[in-house]
Amino acid sequence: MIIKRLQLNNFGVYAGLNEFDFVSNKPVVLIGGMNGRGKTTFLEAVLLALYGSNSFAYAESDQKSYSQYLRSFVNRNSEDNISSVELEFEINTGIKESYVVKRQWETESKRPKEQIFVFKDGERNEFLTNNWAMFVENILPSALSSFFFFDGEKIAELAVDNTNIQLKNSIRSMLGISVLDVLNNDIMRNLKKVNRTELSDKSKDKIQQLRDEKEETSAQVAQIEDSLMKANQKLIKDNDALEKLHQLYAAKGGDAVEKQQEVLKQRAECTAEMNAAQEQIYGLVADALPLALVDELISDIKLQATDEHSDFIMQEALKQLDVLFDEFSSSYSGKLDAGRKFIEYVKNQTGNRETETIYGLSEQALFQVNSLVESVIEDAVTSTKDTIRKKNKIIKKINELDSYLTLDVNDKELKGIYKKIKAAEQKIIEDKVVIAELEQKRSSATSRLMIATSEFSKCVEAYLSTAELSDSTDRVVKYSNMALNIIERYQIELQKRKTDVLAKTITDCYKKLANKKNLIKSIKMDPETLDLSYLAADDEVIPKDSLSAGEKQLMVISILWALAICSKKKLPVIIDTPLSRLDSSHRAALITTYFPNAGEQTIILSTDTEIDSNYYKMMKKNVGDEFTLNYNEELKSTSIERGYKIGANK
Repeated sequence: MIIKRLQLNNFGVYAGLNEFDFVSNKPVVLIGGMNGRGKTTFLEAVLLALYGSNSFAYAESDQKSYSQYLRSFVNRNSEDNISSVELEFEINTGIKESYVVKRQWETESKRPKEQIFVFKDGERNEFLTNNWAMFVENILPSALSSFFFFDGEKIAELAVDNTNIQLKNSIRSMLGISVLDVLNNDIMRNLKKVNRTELSDKSKDKIQQLRDEKEETSAQVAQIEDSLMKANQKLIKDNDALEKLHQLYAAKGGDAVEKQQEVLKQRAECTAEMNAAQEQIYGLVADALPLALVDELISDIKLQATDEHSDFIMQEALKQLDVLFDEFSSSYSGKLDAGRKFIEYVKNQTGNRETETIYGLSEQALFQVNSLVESVIEDAVTSTKDTIRKKNKIIKKINELDSYLTLDVNDKELKGIYKKIKAAEQKIIEDKVVIAELEQKRSSATSRLMIATSEFSKCVEAYLSTAELSDSTDRVVKYSNMALNIIERYQIELQKRKTDVLAKTITDCYKKLANKKNLIKSIKMDPETLDLSYLAADDEVIPKDSLSAGEKQLMVISILWALAICSKKKLPVIIDTPLSRLDSSHRAALITTYFPNAGEQTIILSTDTEIDSNYYKMMKKNVGDEFTLNYNEELKSTSIERGYKIGANK
């Protein structure tokens, strides 16, 4: 199934006639726009065109009736008195067939009545018009649509929710297991009909009694699971509401108010650090730092003083030489003229090279000058620079803290939001209590069902082993019960075989997308309950709640991808906000691996912050049709422009 065209008339933020026309053969369609520009409206329009009142978007909406749901999409800034959605798609099962389905309703009516028109291969088809709901269920059952057309932000919890009946029913339907349920129900209806009219035997009565108990308990389990699913959905919705309140509270300055004492403490600490840094600078200024202004002069002083010190040492050496020569002369009887001439020569040479004494520094003073030149001044300059940088950082932090302390906060408004937060938190607590109670009831009911099933099976086996095929009724009862037992066993075996394949496919898909490939070694699916378990390398079960929001989203996408592969259905995939909870590596894996292979056609509804210029380049080779949604504030309407614009509508 390939979507070829979507036309929106006076629908949602699309005033007047607007059309998406898909002409490329490449697998990915990219529709970009900021929040509130009409991306989610696109998704809802496709669902409405296909399913009408059976759309899961309507079921999840807050509208009390379908007519109110239709009215909620009317664009009041359009002069047209008709709203409509029109979807054209192709199905190729060896023979290419084209379908157009159009739904329209009047905008002025308080209870608008929907009209539907269906065309096949360009011609109006009355049969499809009258039986469209039945026809579309054969193409893509409405129960499965939420797993092909989905919001990436809202699916993450499915990865950790064992109670999601919709997901499990979808898995059963996609794998063809639900056909056995139909067969089982047909046999049961036939058996009840026979029992009501023919049976009176005690054994048969006992079987019927146990069957009724089993069915009643099974119905109770199903009812509890349905309540549990709704309770979990309510918890997700309440959590989202709480998160929005927290965001609003933070935006209004609530976090700053709550952290005011902490900010004051941090500011005091920063002020103390700044004062300490300033004192350190004062100490450096009072010590060797000013000498950095005349460091060249001090170097010259060092050189001059070093030469003076060398001359001084030489003069002292000559004096000592005279004393030693005199001592030598008194004890030596030979000629001494040559020695005297040598001493005179040394004195003359030394006198010629003698440096003029300017500073006359002592050895200690010369050592201090050397230290200044070689390290002290440089160390003082380096330390001063480091301290000034540190001080500037502290000043910047103090300014940031001051901006928190000087926020213009509306205390009354904040108190109102805070009160709503507390009420929302209480709702979540109540939701969790309800879920815990339902889980306890489900556990108890499941135990009763297992006992009832066991007793029923034993009774049936006992009856079958002794029943005589005396008449047609006995044969119907016997073989019907035999068929039911066979179906039950066969269903478990079939589920086991198919769920093993599905679990392996989910594992393969997840490993292609996840960057922590060593975190989850394999994924197992219980053949009876269809619950998923995530196993580490040591085969230990990984708690589902330990997965991050991004990992949960990847896990559900892996499940959906695997379902599409195993079902061998060629259906389009529409993903709204696909990357919001993912980090860069997971985004790259989704863009390069999942998007091109999710289906024959993958329509991505994204903001430019999700798919920016970098990600756009990564996926460009697989992108065919591109659109940008431009919103006009004056007209309160979105228009469609071909091409994906990075940073559009900012």
